[in-house]
Amino acid sequence: MRNIADIIKAAGGAKAIHEASNGAITRDAVYKWPSIGIPDRHWVLLMSLTETSAEELHLANRLARSAEDAA
Repeated sequence: MRNIADIIKAAGGAKAIHEASNGAITRDAVYKWPSIGIPDRHWVLLMSLTETSAEELHLANRLARSAEDAA
């Protein structure tokens, strides 16, 4: 299973996600995702840019958020 950083990389990085969202998602927002998780409203875009599933995104978010809680 990939973590959020791996999923972002597979999508082409923060710039590619920003461009694919037509500017709706800022690059700064993408840089926060590894620590706060990917908001559910952006999952469809990430799934279209990568070979990822909602289940993988959910698990990656749980891992990111549990690491944040542990800090």
